[in-house]
Amino acid sequence: MPPLIGIQMPVISLVDEGFSETVDRLNGLGINAIFVATQAFDRGVQGRHASFRPWPGHGPKEPDDHRGGAYVTQHAEYYSGTLLGPWPASDPEVQGVDVLERLIPVAQARGTKVYSFILENTHSGLTKFVPNWPKVLQVDAWGRADAYACLRNPDYVTWLLSLVEDQIKSYPIDGLMVGSERNGPLGNVLEDGGLARDGRPYCFCEHCVAAGEREGIDSRRAAEGYRQLYALAMGHDGPAEVGDTAYIRFWRLLLTYPEIIAWEQFWHRGYESLLQRIYGTAKFLNRDVQVGWHVWHHNSFSALYRAQMPFGQIAEYADFIKPVVYNTVAGYRLHAYIRALCTSVYRGIDEQTVYDLHRQALGYGRDEACAFDDLPGRGLSADYVRRESARTVVAVAGRAKVYPGIDVDVAAPDHVRRTTPESVHQSLAAAFEAGVDGVILSRKYSEMDTQNLAAIGRALQTLGRAVV
Repeated sequence: MPPLIGIQMPVISLVDEGFSETVDRLNGLGINAIFVATQAFDRGVQGRHASFRPWPGHGPKEPDDHRGGAYVTQHAEYYSGTLLGPWPASDPEVQGVDVLERLIPVAQARGTKVYSFILENTHSGLTKFVPNWPKVLQVDAWGRADAYACLRNPDYVTWLLSLVEDQIKSYPIDGLMVGSERNGPLGNVLEDGGLARDGRPYCFCEHCVAAGEREGIDSRRAAEGYRQLYALAMGHDGPAEVGDTAYIRFWRLLLTYPEIIAWEQFWHRGYESLLQRIYGTAKFLNRDVQVGWHVWHHNSFSALYRAQMPFGQIAEYADFIKPVVYNTVAGYRLHAYIRALCTSVYRGIDEQTVYDLHRQALGYGRDEACAFDDLPGRGLSADYVRRESARTVVAVAGRAKVYPGIDVDVAAPDHVRRTTPESVHQSLAAAFEAGVDGVILSRKYSEMDTQNLAAIGRALQTLGRAVV
């Protein structure tokens, strides 16, 4: 069986460049699967190329007015049990376009698989336009609404399951990929929310508090501990004892408030439960639909997140796993992650020391032994792609397919290493050397430079992975 060669596709590119024309172009490169973003409030998988990056050489040069939502026809009968009903995308460039209705016949005629990509991210805040969305938001440790929906809120859970039911019953899709780039309250506080949000601890809504209490966790103690941890992370905690560092005070807080760890684990169990319910729902509706997960790039940076996301365990509720291994942009993202830690729990410890600790703890190779501030311009090596892909392959042990996400022009500031035809070839070669079942070219077709798209086709031919 030939490997799956997938690409992530925003709806606007199909409208801009033509459905048949785009699929033909992809087929000519050796691509045999399209992961089209059918539900998203995030520019990472929707919209044209980032306005701060050069035009990639295809599609319009003009920016788009992206708000997001559903890019398929939604059927009201599937949403009757939730406050969050159908919400079609209102982006003027694609308004009224049902991407699955138009794409599937074109793709099937050319032997190309179509996977629906549902991205649960709401980094952008665009959900403020959706009626009733404020009623499903998380609640932070101060009792304030948070920017993200709560994964235990029954209306939000029902809405997500409704999306899955609607799409599987309404369209002959080959598969479903779900992305949810979240971490628990502990990681969120320590890294000040990362690149896309703030670092407030969550969730203490009525649903989480009730579920936590049923498990015997004192939610008031947990909230109190997290408020103190947040103060420490922001540098606003009280006077320290002589000789104390932020790191020592962090451990003292964990010993004083074991509820901090208990609430972190509790939050993650809710996250995992949602993924399991989505998988079970999809397989109940159609056993042949392939269901898999886009696993956040954080898995390469955070020891805490990696400990919570063991691929061998995820394989129990996945037909495939897409570990994000965007190596060219990884240096920039890892640099930001370490800098955030050095303003919180590692405050007072130099960044180089913290980076060296993390790269060794996460199993990075000699190629990543560099000056910390060189990371954004240097990126991570192709060998990083091979190691992370191989780690996933070994962990799943054949119980799920492995399709690593390969970096092709992922948007980043000017000082960050850029994708080149050579790096495309090196990354693809490294992934296949690791024994993967296929690859998913990422983040989105609309930002991929024409030279790098051409390099994909040449690399697949050279590596003997082109689909005939």
